Amino acid sequence: MQFQLPPGFYTSDTIASLALILTLMAVRVIAGRALRRRDNLTETVARRWSANVRNVLVLVAVIGLIMIWAPQLRTFALSLTAVAVAIVVATKELILCFSGAAFRTFTRAFSVGDIVEIGSSKGEVVDLNLLALRLREFDERDGSIAPTGRTLILPYSLLFSSPARVLPHAATGLTHSFTMTFDPDVDIFALRHELEDVAARALDGAGELAGPGIGSSPPQSRLRFRTSDIGKYRVEVSIAGCTQPRQAENAVACAIGSFVHSRIGSADKEQSSAASGA
Repeated sequence: MQFQLPPGFYTSDTIASLALILTLMAVRVIAGRALRRRDNLTETVARRWSANVRNVLVLVAVIGLIMIWAPQLRTFALSLTAVAVAIVVATKELILCFSGAAFRTFTRAFSVGDIVEIGSSKGEVVDLNLLALRLREFDERDGSIAPTGRTLILPYSLLFSSPARVLPHAATGLTHSFTMTFDPDVDIFALRHELEDVAARALDGAGELAGPGIGSSPPQSRLRFRTSDIGKYRVEVSIAGCTQPRQAENAVACAIGSFVHSRIGSADKEQSSAASGA
């Protein structure tokens, strides 16, 4: 079996490199022999000169090899640059996630327990790590904020593309609002205090609507009375501090609707009695 060098080995750069190395080795051998022949030099001085010559020859070898292989080194450097750029592009989101985690930590933008809105996502922060945050998703419709039961995982890179808003509901609980419309058959404005008592009793009768995750205080209702553009009566109900807003809305709406319609029925009976007596 015969050993053969690859065809690419016989290049001008390879021959020049071998010639440079052999020349420098010959110079070192000659310089070493010349120093040993000097009788007027002490051993310490001879070693010093030998080390200096060796260092100079190594420096010349490095500079010479760099000059010989400069085109190939330039190509290699461009390849490394391309690889570095590809790595940065491939890990851009990961780098942004780490940067976003540092940004949130240093600015103290939000923490676990806050209700935040990032882009189109909204929810309560339940966990934070180095790459992402986990939200208990909330949905907002008609001024109401209610949990959807879903969990969102948002990467910190979103902090650099979307504003992060901390909502004021984190300390006071969730607020749910809805509107009830009635015909002007009964004066609900005169029944304001009675309707407020009816709504409060409806919430008190549904104790499961307030959960430990929101707070120890029971849900509270607030009623606002308005009229529509066509002259109908509107009751805007806001319920704060409830964990199950749909059930709370159903309880309050049924109680208020039943009370109003009972008053309408009583008014119709009185009108019928008055008409019969006349």
